[in-house]
Amino acid sequence: MWRPFYIPRIFGRNYATAASQQRRTVALALGSNVGDRVANIEGALSFLEKESDIKIIDTSFLYETLPMYVHDQPRFINGACLISTSMDPQALINLLKDAEDHQGRVPTVRNGPRVVDLDVLFDEDKVYDINNLPNRDLLVPHPRIQEREFVLRPLADMIPNFQHPTLKSTIHALLSRISSSGPSMRRVINFPSPSSQQDIGPTVWPLGERTYLMATLNTTPDSFSDGGKHDSLDPAIQYSLQAESAGADMVDVGGFSTRPGSSTISEEEERSRTTPYITALRKAGLQLPISVDTFRAGVAEACLDAGANCINDVYGLTGPHVDVAGTTSEQTVEDELGIPISDGNAMLKVAADSKVPVIIMHSRGPANANKDYSSFDGGVREGVRAELAVRVARALKGGVRRWNIVLDPGVGFSKSVEDNLQLVRNHAHLTKFDASTGLMERSLPSSPAVCLANFATLVGTSRKGYLGHLLGHEQALKNPESRDWATAAAVTALIEQKVDIVRVHCVQAMRDVVKVADAIWRSR
Repeated sequence: MWRPFYIPRIFGRNYATAASQQRRTVALALGSNVGDRVANIEGALSFLEKESDIKIIDTSFLYETLPMYVHDQPRFINGACLISTSMDPQALINLLKDAEDHQGRVPTVRNGPRVVDLDVLFDEDKVYDINNLPNRDLLVPHPRIQEREFVLRPLADMIPNFQHPTLKSTIHALLSRISSSGPSMRRVINFPSPSSQQDIGPTVWPLGERTYLMATLNTTPDSFSDGGKHDSLDPAIQYSLQAESAGADMVDVGGFSTRPGSSTISEEEERSRTTPYITALRKAGLQLPISVDTFRAGVAEACLDAGANCINDVYGLTGPHVDVAGTTSEQTVEDELGIPISDGNAMLKVAADSKVPVIIMHSRGPANANKDYSSFDGGVREGVRAELAVRVARALKGGVRRWNIVLDPGVGFSKSVEDNLQLVRNHAHLTKFDASTGLMERSLPSSPAVCLANFATLVGTSRKGYLGHLLGHEQALKNPESRDWATAAAVTALIEQKVDIVRVHCVQAMRDVVKVADAIWRSR
């Protein structure tokens, strides 16, 4: 597998900040189409972040795009970010060029292949041209923003209402004037190469084209559906490899049961139920992305080292903290679950540092508590949306990339039967973009936007208790495995509502359901 060539930093440039420069927000374009494209972008951003004056304050989603201008070259990964800096414009350009060189960029034909490409798009509302800068390296705003969907769309993820300083139109308005070229640009999520398995390359999923299947591997003795079935290595490996053959797109490994009434276990016990299994799955040849279902930072870190490349956190990187008025106190949650509230900060750091996808689920402490959403005008639908937005804002401010966040509304966690139905029935509302909201902005923001529009989503509705209550007969109430037909109905409804990933137990049956539902709802 191709690996980017790194050269040492020998440039010796002076990035000193001019005394007259105030801190300001600058928008950068990001691109790569050589080698491990996302790793190249992340490497360049890490280089920037090592400079004390640079702080990355927001990131876009990532998009895979067909090349413009020079067509005979690989597809690009494109994105954008906002940085806070007080560097003068020329010092910033020098730093960006050094970041490109550090990742191994070499001169090539104009608009040709490049390991990484960093461009200044906006510097607040300033206009720089050859008449007011001694060096002609910098034209701001970038002169071709309005013709490039691969630039406008990432900007719209972060600053849709920002007014272009010279064109006097918002980013959203400029984007609406471009005829989308369809398959030439698609939003993607990237699962990086597992740290322990360098022979497994990154996995890039185009979003919106089909529904992805997450196979559920619980290595616990007391999970609600499959507890005790996969709590030793041989059956766990067999299940996972069969799931891969049956069409699963990833495997979710969990060692802590969140079922009401299940036993609390130590971090060491949870680690022993997860890391050996992930190591064994990689050794057995599992190529799929592996997520670790945990809310403990130490467990997540150990599992990533063992070969996982995604974090699935039922507490949304906050720890078991209930931040809703009138609900369980932090101390009560800590006493009941035996988990320090401070774990949320540690998990946030692991998620930010590891640069892997992170599934942020909505929950309110113990799964069977805190089901009152009456303080929200739209009930559970608006409550989940608002509370997830707080967690997303916290994640973005903590350094998690927007392109690595997946949202889960938490079906079955602190929700009534009717609440769960509302969330399935109205799932598309969770990430709906409302173009009428937000005032036109003439300056770039100093903190990340918290709109949930266009985030990838995952829902785990498989065999959940609310399905048994809806069916009503004794077998469905007592035996989760009898709810697969009901699961199929819920999964179909979610696909109509544009879910990206469904978490399931019975992979073969749900693969058939997903194939047909995708053909109905996504092929129009």
